[in-house]
Amino acid sequence: MESLADAKRAARSAVRTARRALQAPEREAAANALGRSAEQVTALLDQRPLTIAAYLAAPGEPDLRHALRRWHQRGHRVVVPLCAPEHQLTWVLWHPDVQVGMSALAPVPEPVGAESASAQDADLVLVPALSVGFDGTRLGQGGGYYDRFLADHAGLHVGVVLDSEVVQSVPAQPWDAVLDAVWTPSGVSRLPFALG
Repeated sequence: MESLADAKRAARSAVRTARRALQAPEREAAANALGRSAEQVTALLDQRPLTIAAYLAAPGEPDLRHALRRWHQRGHRVVVPLCAPEHQLTWVLWHPDVQVGMSALAPVPEPVGAESASAQDADLVLVPALSVGFDGTRLGQGGGYYDRFLADHAGLHVGVVLDSEVVQSVPAQPWDAVLDAVWTPSGVSRLPFALG
């Protein structure tokens, strides 16, 4: 019988392989579609302007750069994470001219020299994922950064994946974060999905 850890490893490997197989035009089309549907995400909440905790896409992840620019132009406050010791996230303000480098702690891009900010008051948290289950469970990269952050955050949690990465179920532990919605290049859907 396969262990949960083995199931997660296999699921992660399958998604990473599929993402590596995507060609540049497919990745750019997904980024453009996410940019076009950015207002669908902010429409999940009534208040304006919003504080949006987003992310800078690691290689293979759905790229939010067009959405980030759109939200910034519309007056939303956008913050993005820095990886900190002990698998914690700290946050900085994002703007279109922010300089970006690679994290020393994880294989992800991070702003360099950006102004510190808090994400505890974020209305909306966009969570990178490898896949999202119909019940809102999320398969992440395995570092636990977002599970730790989301455990203490009350805002709306939205997983960001490609259309093919929304699946009936993902292997999950009790401490794995459960999402409120999923955003793909095709649009935004509240979770959990009704089955049947």
